[in-house]
Amino acid sequence: MGRNTLAWTLSVLALTSGCATPAAPLRPSSPPPPIALGLRFSPILASAPRAPAPPLVAGPVIAPASPETPLVAPEPAGPRSRPLRNGSHNPMPGGVMAGYQADTGLDIAGSPRPVFALASGTLDYSEPGHTLWTGASDTANCVRFELDAPIPWKGRQITHVYYAHLSKLAHLQPEGTTPRRHVEAGELLGSSGVANHSPHLHIGLLLDGEVEQYWGTFLLADEIRKVIGGYRNGDILPKE
Repeated sequence: MGRNTLAWTLSVLALTSGCATPAAPLRPSSPPPPIALGLRFSPILASAPRAPAPPLVAGPVIAPASPETPLVAPEPAGPRSRPLRNGSHNPMPGGVMAGYQADTGLDIAGSPRPVFALASGTLDYSEPGHTLWTGASDTANCVRFELDAPIPWKGRQITHVYYAHLSKLAHLQPEGTTPRRHVEAGELLGSSGVANHSPHLHIGLLLDGEVEQYWGTFLLADEIRKVIGGYRNGDILPKE
């Protein structure tokens, strides 16, 4: 009997005898493995050394503009005053030495005239305020700058210059802001103005970094006249 014939005969006998073994129920196939999202890194790649970052290239540092830190574009060089007999630059050409001997600073009289820096330095401020003369007829603009090279004075150092009563300012710099502006010797700072109904520029020379101007921290009027060239009361500064 052939193999196929034998298999057919056994199948017929099983059906007719009712003893056929039921087929095993079909089981649902296992779900496919989840697909991993993202990147899978090779252990070899993960352990490989990273290439060094490119070197930083130095460049200019620009502070962000804000109301507290104004950024002012550089201005072209303006007029400069000439040096006086002692080397200090003329603070107000054509002005008249005025005031009195024990005044807290030197007054230079004259109708509104250009005002220049005595020497080079860095502005502390150039703005309205910093004076007691603030009446309706007063021009209450002031400038203070720190000298690049302090001036020796009787064992002490003149470190700051203070100008008061200006009617106009060449630069506006509120106190405490940065960057501070550097001014050159003889550079234009503004125009003289009026205080107590008198047209003049007030100059103070401050000692040893003390800028609050209490007694003993500044030169008196006659001392300032000596510092800037030995001028006497009533002398007229050279015109330019």
